[in-house]
Amino acid sequence: MRQLIYILTIFATITSCNNVGQNKELSKLDSITINQNSLTNNPTDNSEIVEINCDSIYADKGISIKLIPLDTNKVNEPKYKFIFLTIKQQNGRSIEIFRDTIESTIQEVKFTDFNNDNIKDILIQNISDVRSNWTYNLYIIDKNLGFIRKIKGFEEIKNPNYLPKYDLIDNMVMSGRNWTSFYKIVGNNIKDYEIVIYDGEDENGKVTYDEDYKKAIKTILTK
Repeated sequence: MRQLIYILTIFATITSCNNVGQNKELSKLDSITINQNSLTNNPTDNSEIVEINCDSIYADKGISIKLIPLDTNKVNEPKYKFIFLTIKQQNGRSIEIFRDTIESTIQEVKFTDFNNDNIKDILIQNISDVRSNWTYNLYIIDKNLGFIRKIKGFEEIKNPNYLPKYDLIDNMVMSGRNWTSFYKIVGNNIKDYEIVIYDGEDENGKVTYDEDYKKAIKTILTK
C-alpha cells in the first residue's frame, strides 16, 4: 500500500464553533480546522497517512500528530479505522507521547480550547449521521504538552460546541425538530445534564427556544 504523507504546516482555516440556532453571545470561540480532503485529489482514499506539523499551533514544542490507517482488507476491521499518534521532538529524538485507535470518516482535525486553559485541544472527526450531525473524539492537552487525556463519551455528542463563559458544552442537532442538550467535562468523562430543548414551533405554534435556553443555563449553574 502506497502511503503519502501530507505535511499540513501552513494550511489552516479559522472557523467559528457556533452552531445554527444557538445563542451567539454564549458561544464565541475560534478554532483551527485542518481537513485532509482539501489537499488531495482523492479524498475518498483512506489508505494515506495524514501527518500534521503543529508548530503553528503549539509554538516551539516540536509536536506533530499522525493518523495511520489500519489494514482495511481485514474483515473485522472498520473501513475508517486509524491509529492516532501524538509525537514530540525532544533532544533530537521522536518520542511518542500518546496513542489511540479511532474511527474517522474524513480525518478532519480541529484545534480548539475545550477546557478554558487557553491551550488548543485536539478534536478528530468521528462519524456523521444521515442528517450530517458530526461527532468527534476529544483529546485534552496539558499546558506543557507532555500529557494528553481522552475524554470518554465525548464522541456521543453530536455537533459539540464549547461555551467558555460557563465551561459547558451545548449543541444543535438537526432532526425532525432540531434540539439542544448540555454537557460538561468532569475529569476524563462527560456529564450529561439530561436537559433537552427544542427549536422551532411547538404543538401550539410557539417558538420558545431562546427562553428555554436561558432557563437551561440558569438551572445548570444553580445546581
